[in-house]
Amino acid sequence: MSSHGSTGTGKDRPTHWTVQIMPDGGSGIRTMRVSRRVVRMAMVMAATLVLVSGAFVASLGLDAVREAELVRLRLENRHLTENLGKVESQVGELASTVDHLSDQERKFRLLAGLPNLDDEVRAVGVGGPLPAAAEREEFLDASPQLAERTYAAAYDADLLMRRLDLLGTSIEEAADSVELHREIFLARPSIRPVQAKDSWISSSFSSSRMHPVLQYDRPHPGIDISAFSGTPILATATGRVTYAGTKSGYGKTVEIDHGFGYKTRYAHAGSIRVRRGQRVSRGDVIGEVGKTGLATAPHLHYEVLIDGRQVNPREYLLDDIIYE
Repeated sequence: MSSHGSTGTGKDRPTHWTVQIMPDGGSGIRTMRVSRRVVRMAMVMAATLVLVSGAFVASLGLDAVREAELVRLRLENRHLTENLGKVESQVGELASTVDHLSDQERKFRLLAGLPNLDDEVRAVGVGGPLPAAAEREEFLDASPQLAERTYAAAYDADLLMRRLDLLGTSIEEAADSVELHREIFLARPSIRPVQAKDSWISSSFSSSRMHPVLQYDRPHPGIDISAFSGTPILATATGRVTYAGTKSGYGKTVEIDHGFGYKTRYAHAGSIRVRRGQRVSRGDVIGEVGKTGLATAPHLHYEVLIDGRQVNPREYLLDDIIYE
């Protein structure tokens, strides 16, 4: 190929090219003359063809990527739907369990002597709009039905957790109340300290009575239970022994602090079987009937004190086997 038509000034620039084609076999030479403009247009067309081809190939690649991403998203959506169904089923089962627990909690509070919770408190409502997060908005746009189910399940689960927290607190309160009532019951003097069938109350609680030994009127801050010497003396409630020894006028005496303001005193014992600081339970043997101190015959002098004040022990004998 040769060029022709230069201007002769400055750098030579050909205005056209001559292309000679010499085929094998000795046939005639073909000559083609191509202008500079045609060459430029051919180069532009070739470059354009390259760019278009590249764009087409890139588009095919992007379509393949999008298709793969779509397959992945469909698979994830199916798994999400399946898992959401399981969550909804579990939330339903949990709701039934919470309802049953709520019924038990009502009975427990009743047994504990506590008032029932107010209905508004039990509602533990979860109010307010859902948070305006970008992810949530995209989820709602992409799959409104699935998004609605998802947020409904989350709402129900949150509500159940609030109810469980409330029931847990309520049951704990009831348990504390039951335990307190139990402790108070155990501390309250409530049985006869001498339970032999041939025992009887020989002297009652009185603000003034004739003392059998001293022979003048004086308060009698307890009751006397007559019985044979050696008859067991029982603790009338759970507590701790604060005194075990001899007192003037009382003879051999045991005193027990039961807590909650309750104390009991057992006097004129023939023997003592406990020591100071010992923990005793209702019905434990703490001594035996005798006639030590100012006593004319074997009997137990029994007192009940509340916050240091002596009260009538007859009001605290609940076993219904006391006879005059």
